[in-house]
Amino acid sequence: MATRGPIAGVLVFFAVLTTIANLQDSAFGQTRPSDDAAVRRVLDDYIGLYRKDALERWKTLFVPGFTATYTNDDGSVTTRTLDDFYERQRSGFERGAMSETIQNPRIMRAGKLAHVFTDFMFTSGGAAPRHGQLMLLLIEEKGQFKIAALTFTYHLP
Repeated sequence: MATRGPIAGVLVFFAVLTTIANLQDSAFGQTRPSDDAAVRRVLDDYIGLYRKDALERWKTLFVPGFTATYTNDDGSVTTRTLDDFYERQRSGFERGAMSETIQNPRIMRAGKLAHVFTDFMFTSGGAAPRHGQLMLLLIEEKGQFKIAALTFTYHLP
């Protein structure tokens, strides 16, 4: 009669736990956290559509109740609705070229929710680029992720 060592028992235990976890995720309609392609598509559009000629399409990335909140020089914060935020972007493009790039995005997805934390660089006109950090909260609506909130700061520690 063959005997099993303690390592074989541990391996079987972890295999059973992994199977149960995968079944629970399937049962509750959740996707694995590593499945972030849909969130990356929104990030690509958030940056790629941030142009004067595509700003109306860019606005569709956001839910109607979207808010943008950012820090001010005096330590206070300002919050804007989608319409206010969009109007500031539109008027900024009227004054001249603007662009934003992101670096090192960290994505966390849990089913129909996701958040992104990333460094960014914003340029406007001939001014020096401004570096900051931002966080996006996303929610899946009818199979597509939308941005529900944006928080950002140029005031880095």
